Amino acid sequence: MSRSIFRRICLTLLMSTSAGASAQAALDSSAAMTVFQRMQALCEADGGTTWGVSLCGPMLLADPATRQFVANIDGGETALERDGAVFRGRLPDAVPVANTSVKWNGRSWTMLMLPLPDKEPALSILLMHEAWHRIQGQVGLAATNADQTQLETEQGRLSLRLELRALRAAITATTPLAQRQATLDALTFRAWRQARFPEAREAEDAMERHEGIAEYTGRILSQDAAMSAHLAEHLLKGDTVKAYARSFAYYTGPAYGVLLDRAAPGWRGSWNRRDGLPEQLAAALKLDIPADDAVFNERAPHYGLVEIQAQESARTIKQAEVVAGLRARLIDGPVLIAPVNGASFTFDPSRVTPLPPAGAVYGTIRAAAQWGVLEVASEGVLSTDWSRLSVAYAGTAVAGEEVKGSGWSLRLKPGWTLSPGERAGDWTITRPD
Repeated sequence: MSRSIFRRICLTLLMSTSAGASAQAALDSSAAMTVFQRMQALCEADGGTTWGVSLCGPMLLADPATRQFVANIDGGETALERDGAVFRGRLPDAVPVANTSVKWNGRSWTMLMLPLPDKEPALSILLMHEAWHRIQGQVGLAATNADQTQLETEQGRLSLRLELRALRAAITATTPLAQRQATLDALTFRAWRQARFPEAREAEDAMERHEGIAEYTGRILSQDAAMSAHLAEHLLKGDTVKAYARSFAYYTGPAYGVLLDRAAPGWRGSWNRRDGLPEQLAAALKLDIPADDAVFNERAPHYGLVEIQAQESARTIKQAEVVAGLRARLIDGPVLIAPVNGASFTFDPSRVTPLPPAGAVYGTIRAAAQWGVLEVASEGVLSTDWSRLSVAYAGTAVAGEEVKGSGWSLRLKPGWTLSPGERAGDWTITRPD
């Protein structure tokens, strides 16, 4: 998949429809201005010093239920409806509603999905996280995609959870020696994992450069007086995550970034944008990172190895049944295949299950393409190259341009229809000549 296509992809935590009333309330002009002013104050306080580029810019607050939005600036190509100091409009179906950056109406926008967090520092972290996504291409860190199948395995999850616990110990350490030992432990657990999964290092580094750096930026620019303590709480939460394939970098990225700030202030200015955060941290501290079983087995018990092993062993047995069911329904059974090259997406990164070699199962995902919109509320398979999205076809009902199946709905644009697929029982979306 090309980088230009991926720039139109959004990674977001999808909200439930029960939040609609709060979202509507947040569309109030006064409430929107409060958010816009907070964003402006944060990015002006930074003054472009963190990344050499100002994070201030166009911003949308959008309601996913109605697609209505409030903006801090007028459209670049088509004028928006002015409402006092703000601007209003409705996003077309092709534009995803998400916590993301999006190019639309002649501008590159920071978009936030309503309702917003109602407490600090969560709001400020989100504002700066998404503001960074809008400028990440300008600082040499273009959006990317990398599968993390190793983080669905028992060994992968075990080592990542140990790494998260060690990172938390490093963040909260009260002496330089304790911080150094915990940092070495975190890097050791990571090296042990990556030695067993040869493609893991490149994939994990890529996602940390994308979502990890965004979360790091959000936290260090949030003006949170208790930033380290809140980051430690965040890492503790990360230890309980059910699916790491698309979410791990939200935890490891800010931790490695903050530890780099302590070990090598000014590292962002000299970063070549290729080296991984852990690699830079190891170099800054002059650490020799082992990846062998002996050191792993010596250090892991300090972080609850026996507890994690028991939990992950039980999960592996249950997950095997889950994956078998997903394969039966979404791979072996009849499916509807939607071509999604060039589509825009929103999905929940905490609900992703790798299903190699087919791709990964997304618990919720929305794809907007030239043929219309496919909204999946309960499991669809996105291929590894992000060219096709498949849902179970059994039980599907077709009524003109509206198609509904178990856990999904499809709205086709005029001229598009369903046609039999290559495999008996499968269907796909086509446009007759």
